[in-house]
Amino acid sequence: MADQFLKDLEASGVKEPSEKRSLAIKWVEGIFPGVELVTTETLQQWMETRPEELLLLDTRTPAEFDVSHLPGALLVPSDANALLGVFKAWSLQEPGSAPRDVVCYCTVGYRSSRAAQLLNSFLAQELADRDFGTSSKIYNLRGGLVMWGSERRPMVDQQEKPTSVVHPYNSVWAKLLEPEIQAAVDA
Repeated sequence: MADQFLKDLEASGVKEPSEKRSLAIKWVEGIFPGVELVTTETLQQWMETRPEELLLLDTRTPAEFDVSHLPGALLVPSDANALLGVFKAWSLQEPGSAPRDVVCYCTVGYRSSRAAQLLNSFLAQELADRDFGTSSKIYNLRGGLVMWGSERRPMVDQQEKPTSVVHPYNSVWAKLLEPEIQAAVDA
């Protein structure tokens, strides 16, 4: 599915990274219309004013996470069963704590929308009787790290030091980023 979108994007003649980002965001939103979105501006505000009420889940690969991620984010596996296992373990470790909102993110939002959709289904089925399931929400970061990085919002690397580059997943998705914020990737 992503391969076809990328072929269509290349054929469209769109050159500017910002225009390509917009098209990619609309594509993701069209595939996952039921996933609630949070904007980069809102998430940054939440991170500054209520970080203890957030769970940030990075659904990318370890290599992508090492280059840059949101401060305080947890790297989670992309495999559905493994993701649910991590989420179940986390939710059971937090009994009695304040409900948290969960924000999933990836490069542009496809993988994280899939994760948000899965976690929403899990919450609806298995945690509906717990406070966590009824008062928390699962969001996808609109535009992912491509948008976040393009807006020069804070990110950290594997050593938790500030960074301004984004791992674009591959050389094709890199075209959604301005060259100065692209991390080097294998073709």
